[in-house]
Amino acid sequence: MAESPATTRAGKILYPLLGIAMGLGVAVAVIVITSHRKDPPPPAPAAKLAGGVIREDRGALGEVLLHYVPKLEPFVADAYADFLGTLDPSTRIVMLVPKADVDGGGPSPRDALARFLARLDPTHALEGRTRVVDVDGPISVWSKDRALVLAPDGQATRTALAIPAPPDPRWKERANDWRTLAQLAGAMSDQFYVRQLPIDFDAGDFDVAGGKVLVDDNLVTKNRARGVADTGELRKLVETTLGLPVQVLGHADGDVPRHHMSMYMAALDGGVALVGDPRAAMGIVGASFVPGETDPDTGDPLHADFSDAMIARFDRAASDLAAAGWRVVRIPEVPFLDKTYMAYTNGIYETRSDVRVAWMPVFDIPQLDAAARSVYESLGWKVRPVRSRGLYAFHGTIGCLVNVLARGP
Repeated sequence: MAESPATTRAGKILYPLLGIAMGLGVAVAVIVITSHRKDPPPPAPAAKLAGGVIREDRGALGEVLLHYVPKLEPFVADAYADFLGTLDPSTRIVMLVPKADVDGGGPSPRDALARFLARLDPTHALEGRTRVVDVDGPISVWSKDRALVLAPDGQATRTALAIPAPPDPRWKERANDWRTLAQLAGAMSDQFYVRQLPIDFDAGDFDVAGGKVLVDDNLVTKNRARGVADTGELRKLVETTLGLPVQVLGHADGDVPRHHMSMYMAALDGGVALVGDPRAAMGIVGASFVPGETDPDTGDPLHADFSDAMIARFDRAASDLAAAGWRVVRIPEVPFLDKTYMAYTNGIYETRSDVRVAWMPVFDIPQLDAAARSVYESLGWKVRPVRSRGLYAFHGTIGCLVNVLARGP
């Protein structure tokens, strides 16, 4: 039916008023609903896991876990060569490889791995002490972050692989990485079992040294939606689960550098804590340092971030560690983005027969690499450099590629 002029005039007045009234009604309803909504309850603490979480600052490397992905070999070849090629011959290696793609053609991942290991060690001794486990692919190369490892003790005869809550399945590599631990435990059931914890984490969110577990406010940020409201809740949860005293760095999001703890600090044997020092790095590379790599997430060129806000995060980490009784030693570091750092603290450490060895990332910047090396050497560590220039832009280095499954005394 056609509108009359009177109806049209009424509509011009009434329809806006009706819309306003409906909007107010919806707003009131939202306020009422949200006023009764409660924050998610904190996750129920898991019962204390049997075994002791493996410390990172000392003990000989007994067994290590890595991922081998043929298409990613160009990115990791240098780092794998520098690490695997300098391991003590007694260290066992477990290598996860994606199952062969029946339609892919070319060598199988197992065959590609065998050729790679043979290039590193033509005697085949390295290949001979490597256990290969096939897992569902695609997977990434970031082995360290998929599980916290707890060594057997009087209550457990097998090694526990503590994994986080399941990740977003849309990220196929990450979802498959999460499943690799169950497949590893299935293939080596006499040695491993898996326990899932009620929080989201990467193993890089923890540093275990000196009989303590170190975490930071980044882990609260990751788990606030799961009910971890603050650092007090986080401390309670981690202490209950791992059975060790917990030190939390920072209090609110952004207090300390974002991403994994190893990107800005490393707790070492003897109560020493290395903490990145952007000021020292800026004095070497300059305030406007542009390395030449790009951010893989955006494609934009990387620029060093020596802002006061970024430097304050590193200083806060150092002050919190000092307040907790650690002897803080600063080491040069170049921050770029919240996940991207040229970090000399993201290494692997062992003590064997009283010899301290640090596999330290290097970035092909001679003066900067030398300055970082001198810090380790001044603390009594023998440095084994690991070429990481091709890795750091992807938010990790050698410390992210290797998970330690067992340590000796």
